[in-house]
Amino acid sequence: MQEIVSVLFHGCDIQKADEVSIWKRFVFLDQQKKDAHVSPHDEATRKPSPRLIKTHLPPQHMAKQLTIKRPKIVYVGRNPKDNAVSLYNFYRANTYLRTYETWNEFFEAFCADDVIYGSWFDMNIYWWNLRNEDNVLFIKYEDMKKDLASVIEGVSEFFGWPISDGKLQDIVKHCTFDSMKKNPKANLSDNKHIDQSISAFLRKGEVGDWKNYFTKAQNTKFDKKYAEKMNGSSLTFEFEL
Repeated sequence: MQEIVSVLFHGCDIQKADEVSIWKRFVFLDQQKKDAHVSPHDEATRKPSPRLIKTHLPPQHMAKQLTIKRPKIVYVGRNPKDNAVSLYNFYRANTYLRTYETWNEFFEAFCADDVIYGSWFDMNIYWWNLRNEDNVLFIKYEDMKKDLASVIEGVSEFFGWPISDGKLQDIVKHCTFDSMKKNPKANLSDNKHIDQSISAFLRKGEVGDWKNYFTKAQNTKFDKKYAEKMNGSSLTFEFEL
């Protein structure tokens, strides 16, 4: 989604968008850079509007200005089983996050909401409940895998950034997972905090990879928690395509 937004932001100029690494195109509110003299919130404030900002912060830690200034927000949700597997592998490769010895250990922490950013359920239900606000666009990762062109068109319409004639398929090709995995400006190969020899930042990007990790007992346990937490919500996810 960052790649899509940045390409549209630069008028569908893929080369312009990729002049710098993707992790430098957006102000990342969650992390203070060691060599920075200002906080990421101050950095964002100093940038001219429109500006690109990224965050994984849970609702209770988001800036209060969000509800006052109502900036355009694209939220991307992914089914929790694949999300758990992806986060587990990110933990393994990330040099500044704690180490889990096994998948089983991480699974228990994920079920207990004892992972970075907390509860998957709280986060996704919160943004789903705001999906009808005119400044919020809720996108499911699984829909991006099924029909990336339609998602890109939806993002373009949401921001009011038109797609130049004949450019849609170029953007689709550029923003596929496989294309980004090979793109040094998108795969974070220049990020010293991620040991990609352990797990690539862009690892698989598949829907349903959770089946290679979840045991039968874990799947049963998680399905029970999922049913309890999602009860009363109209939010649904696909767990395989």
